[in-house]
Amino acid sequence: MFNKFQKYYFVTTGANVFYIIYTFATMKYNVIFIDLDNTIWDFEANSKNSLCLCYDKFGYERFFPDFNTFYTLYHQHNDLLWGLYREAKITKQELNRERFAFPLESVGVKDDILADNFGNCYLETLSQQSLLIDGAFDLLTYLKTRGYRLFILSNGFEEVQSKKIKNAHISNFFEDIILSDHTGYNKPHAKIFEYALQFANVAKEQTIMIGDDWEADIVGAKNSGIDQVFFNRTNKSTTFTPTYEVKELPAIKKIL
Repeated sequence: MFNKFQKYYFVTTGANVFYIIYTFATMKYNVIFIDLDNTIWDFEANSKNSLCLCYDKFGYERFFPDFNTFYTLYHQHNDLLWGLYREAKITKQELNRERFAFPLESVGVKDDILADNFGNCYLETLSQQSLLIDGAFDLLTYLKTRGYRLFILSNGFEEVQSKKIKNAHISNFFEDIILSDHTGYNKPHAKIFEYALQFANVAKEQTIMIGDDWEADIVGAKNSGIDQVFFNRTNKSTTFTPTYEVKELPAIKKIL
């Protein structure tokens, strides 16, 4: 018989349905905000593969000695532009235009139409990729069956993020997707975290943020009074001690 002091979650695996019981009192957190890119979804690998496919499609071997030359130019400038975008110093449109025009202009090619078409190819191809970070699917399964309410909290673009999640077959884990496009503010701005708390109807003391980006995810959450799990798989330096720090996703099971 079901106990009113316990919470029941029904999980379907193939033709089998079973329920898992967890008592409310054992859970410090109710809601988990999770970054998508490079936390759950392997952005670096998926992005590089998408760029390579579009490089071949548009015959960029005409302009560059090899793909790696193009990729290095793109990657360095893209990181710079994302930093400016996160600080609201450039728009999404400027980010998309500049990051695809820069590699061409670096080799003396000024062709805005080609750059735009390449950019459209990239975003569409990117959304179809599905490689996850090692341990991500198992972690999401674990957190869901533990009874946590899971939300994506991302600076990614609305037209891409939902497709990524769908094509990676992880949609069912998340109650909803909260994006900077919805709020007009990028992480680490406090406004996006305030919006997320209101959207999830949860107190910050009952919430934790999991992410790989020190500034956007961890500093942003801390400044908003939200506990953090820093997924630090590349041994990045830190300016304070986060609530928790892990180098591999499976280690989060020991925390939550």
